[in-house]
Amino acid sequence: MDWLELADAIDRRRLSAAKYAAEARHMRAFPVGEIDVEMDVQLLEHVVALLKSPPHHRRSGFEQPHRGARGAAPQTPIIVALSNRVTRLRAAGAGGNLPPSG
Repeated sequence: MDWLELADAIDRRRLSAAKYAAEARHMRAFPVGEIDVEMDVQLLEHVVALLKSPPHHRRSGFEQPHRGARGAAPQTPIIVALSNRVTRLRAAGAGGNLPPSG
């Protein structure tokens, strides 16, 4: 099971202290080293969307905190690295000329 599948499985659990602890552990276990080797632009954008949790999506325990609390959040450097990777791949012609799938 990959990181995204396990994140979805954790997110489906009922609210509890154990769920919150699992979300925190899973966020710390994000495979940062795989970002620079990933070639799937849509997958990268999907993870960014999960971590940014746009306002029209339901909230999960993996989204970045609101402004003012993002500095120490583990999501912040991951979102930056993912977004930079998407930008580099698109500049190199990977992922086609499609707009972000957001």
